[in-house]
Amino acid sequence: MFKRIILYIILMCCTTLGLSQRVGIVFSGGGATGFAHVGVLKALEENNIPIDFITGTSAGALIGALYAYGYSPYEIEQLVLNEKFQLMSSGKLEEKDRYSIHNQDLDAELMSIRLAKDSILQKSLPTNLLNPTFLDLEILRSIGNNLNIGQGSFDSLFVPFRCIASNIATKESILFKEGNLNQAVRASMTYPFFISPIEIDGKLLFDGGLYNNFPAQDMYMEFDPDFIIGSNVSYNEAPPQADDLMSQIKNMFSTHSDYGLPCDAGIIIEPDAGDIGTFDFDDIQQAIEIGYQATIEKMDSIKAAISLRVSPEELRKSRHNFRNKTKKILVEDIEINGLSVNQAKYLKRKLLNKRKEDFLSYDELKKRYLRLYQSEFVLSMFPTLLPITDSTQKLFIDIRKDKPLRAAFGGHYSSRPVNTGFVSLSYSDFKVTPITLFANSYFGKFYGSVKAGLKFYLPSKTTSYIEPSFVMNRWDYFKSFTSFFQESTPPYLLQNEMFWSIRYVVPPSSKSKFSFDFTNGTNRDTYYQSDNFKQIDTADQTSFLYYSPGFEFSIDNLNRKQFASAGTQFLLKARFIHGIETTIPGSTSSIDETVKSFKNWFYIKSTYKNYFIEKGPFRLGVDLEAVYSSQPFFQNYTASILSSNAYQPIVDAKTGFYNDFRANKYFGAGLINVITIKDKFDIRSEIHIFQPIQRILSDNGVPYEGDYFINRFGMASASLIYHSFIGPVRATVNYFDSQSQLKPLSFQVSLGYVIFNNRALK
Repeated sequence: MFKRIILYIILMCCTTLGLSQRVGIVFSGGGATGFAHVGVLKALEENNIPIDFITGTSAGALIGALYAYGYSPYEIEQLVLNEKFQLMSSGKLEEKDRYSIHNQDLDAELMSIRLAKDSILQKSLPTNLLNPTFLDLEILRSIGNNLNIGQGSFDSLFVPFRCIASNIATKESILFKEGNLNQAVRASMTYPFFISPIEIDGKLLFDGGLYNNFPAQDMYMEFDPDFIIGSNVSYNEAPPQADDLMSQIKNMFSTHSDYGLPCDAGIIIEPDAGDIGTFDFDDIQQAIEIGYQATIEKMDSIKAAISLRVSPEELRKSRHNFRNKTKKILVEDIEINGLSVNQAKYLKRKLLNKRKEDFLSYDELKKRYLRLYQSEFVLSMFPTLLPITDSTQKLFIDIRKDKPLRAAFGGHYSSRPVNTGFVSLSYSDFKVTPITLFANSYFGKFYGSVKAGLKFYLPSKTTSYIEPSFVMNRWDYFKSFTSFFQESTPPYLLQNEMFWSIRYVVPPSSKSKFSFDFTNGTNRDTYYQSDNFKQIDTADQTSFLYYSPGFEFSIDNLNRKQFASAGTQFLLKARFIHGIETTIPGSTSSIDETVKSFKNWFYIKSTYKNYFIEKGPFRLGVDLEAVYSSQPFFQNYTASILSSNAYQPIVDAKTGFYNDFRANKYFGAGLINVITIKDKFDIRSEIHIFQPIQRILSDNGVPYEGDYFINRFGMASASLIYHSFIGPVRATVNYFDSQSQLKPLSFQVSLGYVIFNNRALK
């Protein structure tokens, strides 16, 4: 009997010891390959393996923190496979969160750089490729409200958690065990030169993988588990090579990590994700599957070592109880750091602009937060929360201002003689309200322009600005569709305009802009009324001195500023014009005396573009345009046609002068078909029909209106377009119907955008 009692006690102790096993899991860093850890979690939970502690670095810190905060592996998988996560990982925003009033006015920019005032070179080089502001906000939503739970101790999470960051100043690892969870995770995943670093307690912190990419020793020291499961998708850098710069840089910035376990009671899972690169976030699904399969292959060994099991029902109940402790985000107050008092006051008014007793839900906060982020004077924003009451929080935002000077370069470079260079410079100042001074220039034989002005943002709750500007434009049309290296014939149509304007811009909604402007200027056209002119002949000149008030309403969510393949654009604009025409006849004119006359007219224009079908790689869009103008004729046919409105739905129509596609009253319609291959390569074709209500015709140089709807004309285009990182590279064939002056067919290879500065009366 005594022996039986002793044996029973021994069996009870062994059973109790087995049932009390504490299991820790260690996640390595690894960028996109780190999402294999999600597959590891899926396999462990499917087999009822308990997880009592988690440590992680970089991507492993993100996956581990989500699990520690109470997200199931299935929920984590849905989060990282969502289209929104793909946008965050590339530094982009969801379309619904784009704010039109902050869109830069369209120009031919291909590349730009920000410059610091105090050190043009040293402080102007970009420190990161990805702006993680949207990612940081979503991480805040997912795991950032943890201070209501156990005063911010990571031991009070659903699963006790630790993560690692790196202090490059002291060359040491930093272990996070308490504080703002979103802040700790963000520091741990700050991959150098890819994501901008953040500052915590005065220390600039980077990716934990620099010095400790597999925190197994920290698991052992912090939690003393009975068994450790390691999930490793990373490796140490190979020794530097004399002719390999990247290998030298990687070795300078990182310390070799120990990818082993600090004890015998453990197992390491090593998913082979060799085909997936660090930044291949399109391959997350594949990484998850690889992690899952690698874990299943070792499941028998894991089960043999871990006797304790946790049922799905028990896990769901525990997870539910924990998630009930977490509070929804409800912001009562906001504090902005990194700016002056006046700057912080201005931005706080943009964020917290309801009545004092109202609070800000996350959805409303997100709209205002991302709207503010898109301002041209903000570089990045990082949020943290601090509880005020049991249900409300205070939001802290660390803001980094963008560098004040911005230089941009671009243009349109073509095998046709319409090459145009572009350069711009702007300076943003922000003391009480933001002000931006800007200037640009286009230069080329076909088109030249200078524009200068400023944007003055008003200190109101709604983002709006006043913009005075000055513009000089010149177009030099010529009868040539020659190649890049051939000479063109002498010019026969020159258009110059010079005007100043002041406009007020306000957003009726996040996707729309309304502007009212007043413009005053002079247009001067120089032309021959006949193609048969000699070098000794003098050209006619028609100038028009005017003033013009007008308004414009626009909605624009096209996916590109030119050659779009998705989205919608709507424009409605109207103007009243009053001025005086002065025509000075040249040597080929039928009149001898200078003619002056007053002119008044009103015009309204509407355009609508919508890519309404999207099936796989196929896109189908419609392009509609209508113009009504009461504009009277100028002194002769050429002056009248030059001042009329042009139908230019194909971008290359802007680089030639087409009489048959000009009228004062018309409508046009077109179909656009795009086959998109991996978002970078487009096979694009479009066809458009131009229907003038009444054509402007000539009777020996005297203009008159033809009969209603007698003629119509077509234009078509087919292009192969590669959307490179600097701009579109394309090969294009264009067809313009019924052109007596120009060849109907043309071909060109080009780089860049056919975009000009704004015109005053068009």
